[in-house]
Amino acid sequence: MKTLPSIALGTWSWGAGMAGGEQVFGNHTDAESLKSVFEAAYKAGLTLWDTATVYGMGASEDILGGFIKDYPREDFIISTKFTPQIVYFFR
Repeated sequence: MKTLPSIALGTWSWGAGMAGGEQVFGNHTDAESLKSVFEAAYKAGLTLWDTATVYGMGASEDILGGFIKDYPREDFIISTKFTPQIVYFFR
């Protein structure tokens, strides 16, 4: 097992939509505007990424997944979360 990094980069403000950066933080961050953030973090050695299904109703995971697909999977540790209450949003 890898030694866990002492810091994670959070993605709660990534994406729009319910529980996304636009509604929660008042910012609009899409994949295009976040690509340089991701690349700078990767180059700086940040490997632990925090995300959740409810961050932008999946937007943060979609954006992060789109970025890491072009890199070796073993370079990343993804910390994600799930809440059963999310089923109420998809009814």
